[in-house]
Amino acid sequence: MDGMVVYISLLLVSLIAGVLAGTIGGEFSNKNKKYFSIAMIALVFLLILLMGIKTGSNNAVISNLGIYGLQSLVISVAAIIGSIIFAIMFEKLLFRDGVK
Repeated sequence: MDGMVVYISLLLVSLIAGVLAGTIGGEFSNKNKKYFSIAMIALVFLLILLMGIKTGSNNAVISNLGIYGLQSLVISVAAIIGSIIFAIMFEKLLFRDGVK
């Protein structure tokens, strides 16, 4: 449990540091925005690669991949359907006067 607290704390500290850097840094130039965008994309791909390596090295996950895949599919479809329903309800409540 202590590891989880440390992990969550690191995530929150990183988030707060990013918000402060963005706030203190002010408006970034288009050149800097381009570099940040490239860096974020590269880090997302690195994260996905590392998650794949960790998943592939776990024999329990690999042996139950079919079960996990089905559960993931059900959760994903339910999340998409829920998002669509919420978006429709939100639009009807927010724009019920016809003003868009």
